[in-house]
Formats: sequence, C-alpha cells, structure tokens
Amino acid sequence: MINQEPFLIADTVGFISKLPAYMIDAFKSTLEELIHTDVIILVIDISDSVSELKKKFSSCMRTLNELNVKLDKVVYALNKSDLLKNEEVERRIEFLNLTENEKLISVSAKTGKNITELKELIKEIIENQGFHKPKNNAWEGVEKTFGN
Repeated sequence: MINQEPFLIADTVGFISKLPAYMIDAFKSTLEELIHTDVIILVIDISDSVSELKKKFSSCMRTLNELNVKLDKVVYALNKSDLLKNEEVERRIEFLNLTENEKLISVSAKTGKNITELKELIKEIIENQGFHKPKNNAWEGVEKTFGN
C-alpha cells in the first residue's frame, strides 16, 4: 500500500530477442498493458557483458517505442549491481546513455541493496502523479479474488 491505498503490480514477460515470428504478436499483446501503467520498472541485468547489455537494452527501448510508451514513466532498476565495482556500474550507465536520468537506481535483489530506495522512488512517482483511486469500492472484488 501507498498512503493506505492499495495498488496493482503486474509483471510482464521479459524482452526476448530472436523470437520466432509467430510468437512476436503474442508477446507484444501482453506488453501492451504498459501503455496504461503509471510506473514501469525496467529491470536491467547490469552485470551482463557490454555487448549483451547493449542488445537487451536496445530491444527493450525499441519495443517500448513501438508501443508508444512514454519514457517518463520508466524507472531503470540496475539489478546485480553488487557483482560490479561502482566505477564499472557508472561506466555502464554512461554506455546506456542514462547518466542524466533521475529515475535510475542500482539495486541487488540478492543482497537487498537499494530496494528500500526503489520502493520510495515508486511511491514518490505515484504520489506525484495523483493516484487513480477506483470508483465504487472496486478494490473489494480484487481483494476477494487475490487477497492482499
């Protein structure tokens, strides 16, 4: 909850390169929900090789562009940052041209590094957007179906 208001988190498929043509439309249709989100957390494996990092990041950004997703909704979570020295993380941030981005955070799911800060960033973004509260107590049905 943020300020005692429930919110929905959806996890989409990852960005996969070299998909067979018949699967591309199916994957894109699951990603189309990104257009309607308030926040997108783009998790990047910052420990990937530079060539792999470039390939995956380019694929993500190309797909978001094709879906007409507004990039101001994107938070870049650089996961596995615990596997690299800070200087190398900074070098890769520069390589991805994200140096000036304020919605960027190095995290580690394994160690918990900066997870609290990531949650605070998400909270701040949602609060600044003015949370969209559902009408007619619509959350009751969601809670009955999915729980907390």
